[in-house]
Amino acid sequence: MAFEQFRSPTLPVPPSEYEQSYFSSLISSLTSFFTIMDSKAGLSVDSVIANTLQLPVGALALSNGANNNIGIPQTSFVRITGPSGVFNITGITKPAKAGNNNPDGTIIILYNTTSQNMTITNDSGGAADASTAANRILTNTGSDVATTGTGVVTCIYSVTDSRWILLSSLA
Repeated sequence: MAFEQFRSPTLPVPPSEYEQSYFSSLISSLTSFFTIMDSKAGLSVDSVIANTLQLPVGALALSNGANNNIGIPQTSFVRITGPSGVFNITGITKPAKAGNNNPDGTIIILYNTTSQNMTITNDSGGAADASTAANRILTNTGSDVATTGTGVVTCIYSVTDSRWILLSSLA
């Protein structure tokens, strides 16, 4: 086999030819390390509660008007405070990831806790309200997206597009 040099002391040795018993033994060994879930199996309340996703929360103070190249805390859920008037976000600093420095797929949720309207500026390019290209946001509508007062927007970073992509907004 191609991976003969990679042997595990706890997994069964691969056979030279297909053998049913080998795969049964392999699955049995793997289940001692991982939980294998059958997609046809029913969910119980206990399994859903035990597997609830919990995101790190951070705070960010913004100002009225244009907020360019905003630096978000190293969290996925960001509570926005500060503005006493309407404000917009033209771009979010490209996320830095430890290790491989690949921010592709980083998701952020921006929660506007103020009563002021928050606008996500689509691919800002104007001189007064411009963010660096790699920090800009594509709304996928071709125009700006606004929340009315308290609202939430969710974005994902795409290395291919070199932009944040707006996934959803709730006013």
